[in-house]
Amino acid sequence: MNVKQMACIFAVLVVLSCLCISVASAHRMHVVHTLSELEIEAYFGGGTPVRDADVKVYDIDGNLYIEGTTDEEGKFRFPPKIGMEEYEVVVNATHMPGHKGETTINLSQVSAGAGGVGTEIPLYTRVIAGFGYLIGIAGFAMAYVYWKRNKK
Repeated sequence: MNVKQMACIFAVLVVLSCLCISVASAHRMHVVHTLSELEIEAYFGGGTPVRDADVKVYDIDGNLYIEGTTDEEGKFRFPPKIGMEEYEVVVNATHMPGHKGETTINLSQVSAGAGGVGTEIPLYTRVIAGFGYLIGIAGFAMAYVYWKRNKK
């Protein structure tokens, strides 16, 4: 394999790694909700539910309305209080210190069926992107070594 072929392969690998770029997060916590009775769902970045986490729900004035713990699926349900349109929900994973998530639920702005679900990049995509970064760094190192050899 000659140098031009290696450079071509390297360029293809760089382009592929650029296409796989994503945001990395170790244990990002997500909190989502639905409206039948208010349901809070807490999960980590990879989709793992936050089990047995402390949940505190506050009203708009900061007064504690209700508290409890998430179930095995990372969910916590509570009945909405009549006349209360906004809730501040705090989920604290006590078994994993430092993992805390918060969200505000405003019932006047949330349409039926819309939960606070954000888009999450799948774990396999993040792993492939990580390998792409490593291949890119190795490629730059190889190109630098080749450039240094030819310069002499």
